[in-house]
Amino acid sequence: MAVAEGARPTTQTSKPYPPAALGWYSTVLLALLYWLSILDRTVISLLVDPIKADIGITDVQFGMLHGLAFAVTFSVFGLLAGAMADKYNRRVIIFASVSIWSIATAACGLAKNFTHLLLARVGVGAGEAGLNPCATSMITDLFPPRRLTLALAVYALGASVGAGCAFLFGGMLIDYIYGLDGVVLPVVGEVAPWQAVFLIIGVPGVAISLLSFSMPEPARRGVRTAGQGDTGTRGYAALWRFMRSRPRFFSYHYAGFGMASTAFAGAAAWYPAHMGRTFGWSGTEIGLGMGAAMIGGGILGKFLCGFCVDALFQRGHKDAQFLWYALCMLVALPFGVIGTTSDSPWVFLSCISVFMMLLSPLNAVYVSSLNLTTPNELRGAGVALYGATIGLIALSVGPILIAAFSDHLYGGNAIGYGLATVMGIFLPLGAVTLLAGRPSMRDAVTAAEEWQDN
Repeated sequence: MAVAEGARPTTQTSKPYPPAALGWYSTVLLALLYWLSILDRTVISLLVDPIKADIGITDVQFGMLHGLAFAVTFSVFGLLAGAMADKYNRRVIIFASVSIWSIATAACGLAKNFTHLLLARVGVGAGEAGLNPCATSMITDLFPPRRLTLALAVYALGASVGAGCAFLFGGMLIDYIYGLDGVVLPVVGEVAPWQAVFLIIGVPGVAISLLSFSMPEPARRGVRTAGQGDTGTRGYAALWRFMRSRPRFFSYHYAGFGMASTAFAGAAAWYPAHMGRTFGWSGTEIGLGMGAAMIGGGILGKFLCGFCVDALFQRGHKDAQFLWYALCMLVALPFGVIGTTSDSPWVFLSCISVFMMLLSPLNAVYVSSLNLTTPNELRGAGVALYGATIGLIALSVGPILIAAFSDHLYGGNAIGYGLATVMGIFLPLGAVTLLAGRPSMRDAVTAAEEWQDN
């Protein structure tokens, strides 16, 4: 049943948090799985031109493969996974998710045409949908609120390192494979070089998925109701009732972080193609440059964000996530625009490194701000619903919008200007939205402190 605003809901008896070593082990392992998911998701962006040449697709069709096909499936299955994460063993869901996306990534390597590749990308999206709702729910049960953003930032390192490794090692792997006379794999037989990349990256994930059972299933804390079996307090109907009790907070949260993700995630799909076309760099050169930028900027940015946001939160800034990330978007904007419109690869990489440092903690701030204000029995559904919104907007619209600006506004083959235009539109709008939403986050966190386990 719904709990009236201002009333003090029933909460679980406070339990001690697990030992710090156990919490950090689980967080690092979840970051490893996140790394794997981003690697499998991102490597396709290094294979744009080989895939186009082999099966004959357009830039817009690639935008669909990288964005729309993945995002729609990720969103739909994420809603199912989010509801399951609030009811069932989260480790089992994570195991199944890793297995599914790994098999689907390998299936991309068996594709013979656009339709086959589209269906395989749908499978990747379906599998990856289960990780975030379960992982973020588990981490929130492993750490007290004053340490939550740093823990989620460490988990989010998997995204930066995964994308960086996709570029760093993926580019080297691609150049190596393309240097061979032919590629013949066991069971599969002879395949094109780009197909071999998908198979080599996807198959090991099935074995890695078993590591999910080495983590504990933490006790759920911050549950508002005494009867956890009461299904009326769970699911999307209950989540919707809760969101309606905090309409301003959720409106600002979804809109602000959604616009940030449209620019950030949309741009990531096109960096390799932009570097290859603008600077004439090889796959290895692109991989080394982008890998260093993503890994270096991502690691520094996430630790900086985690420590600073947690410090602000402990000092009484209950809107710390909104405040920090809004300022990061405003500072990142000129670096993104200058870098993507420059003719120098070194200016581009320098600017994108700063851009990554400032904006890569997106996952940590949007999840921590959600979970600090949402009861345990709705957290999986809450993260999944947000992911569905962002999946449909950022991961699908972002890459396609950049290609559309390039083709129709700038006369074609002008990806850099498409990138700059999307950044110039969405980053300032997102920053203003989050700054305007700061009072609503303060109110939501204050209300949640009545039933959060501290």
